[in-house]
Amino acid sequence: MSGDRPPRRHGPRQLARMLHALRRYLCLAPVPDGQSPAFLRDRVIALPLLTLIAFGTLSLAYGGVHDDSARVARHTSPALVELTRAEVSLAQAQREAESALTGPEIVGLGQTYPTLITRATQNLNQVAQSPALSASQRQGLQVVSGLVVAYNGYVGTADRNRNDPTLSKAYLSYALSMLCETTRSTGTPARCTDRAVHGYEATTIQDRIDQLERSLRTDLDAEAGWGTRPVVLAAVSCAAFVLLAVGLVRTLGFLRVRFRLLSLPLAAAVLPLLALPVLVLGTVRVHQGQAAVRQIADVDLAEVSTVSDTSAVPNPIDTLQQRTEHAMSGAHSADWASVTGFILPVGLLSAATTGWALLAYRRDYVRVPRREAFR
Repeated sequence: MSGDRPPRRHGPRQLARMLHALRRYLCLAPVPDGQSPAFLRDRVIALPLLTLIAFGTLSLAYGGVHDDSARVARHTSPALVELTRAEVSLAQAQREAESALTGPEIVGLGQTYPTLITRATQNLNQVAQSPALSASQRQGLQVVSGLVVAYNGYVGTADRNRNDPTLSKAYLSYALSMLCETTRSTGTPARCTDRAVHGYEATTIQDRIDQLERSLRTDLDAEAGWGTRPVVLAAVSCAAFVLLAVGLVRTLGFLRVRFRLLSLPLAAAVLPLLALPVLVLGTVRVHQGQAAVRQIADVDLAEVSTVSDTSAVPNPIDTLQQRTEHAMSGAHSADWASVTGFILPVGLLSAATTGWALLAYRRDYVRVPRREAFR
């Protein structure tokens, strides 16, 4: 109908109101004269809420980084070291068996071979007890342990048949094929190859250990990195702390100008904010320690596990283990991690103190007549 008026469009006006309300609650809008009760009411809601958001997200982000640090130092890195020890001990055991059961003088297995096998078994057992392993990784390690038992059985059979060189050599060759991928050329003794086998084709002991090491290194890379979740939480926490600091400073200034009052509770709520740079510095140091451990595991430890034919190999492993321990202890990761349990309680106490103080000021403002004198 021609007499009908077109509907009014309130979109821009409503958006302006929403933005103004958001600025008020974020403590960014100026305080006009006569709006002191509304200002205090907004602060009673905004400041405790910002405090809870800031300290809550900080606690989650900080705790996530330092939980990963503890896992790297106590579980994943030691598991990789023990797997490398087991791989090296098995390679040395094979070399010892070949030396004792082949060649011009067949003397039989002495004490060195069983010592190396026992050492490798103990290393694998220590890895099996580590919380670093997932269910699939633990299942793969059980397969490796079973293959080591079978491998040791074939070497033992070769030793018992050492008076029959042909039969002994056949059992020893089959044991070698269980240990690693071997060369196929005729006329020369079989030797382990450097060919890497992945996935379902990994059937030998060394291939399965290498596969498990790669899986643990992937876990270590994820634990030593910043990660998406901590970064997002840290960004939210940083924004909340900036708004909280602005809100506290502006509220302190408002109370000083309008009420002629220095609020000690709100001033005390500012003090925990001064510790943030210290926590950031500690987190950066711990992350540097994690990066150093990742570098050792991805490069140095991986190179040791491929050079498994010298008797001096365990010494570099001990050195690398000490370097990983020093990297985390030098960053004081355990000390920084102990702070995690105090972040959220401090935030709750600060939010409660801020809310209680602002409620008290608002009640006093409403109760006292002619408060305009304070404006």
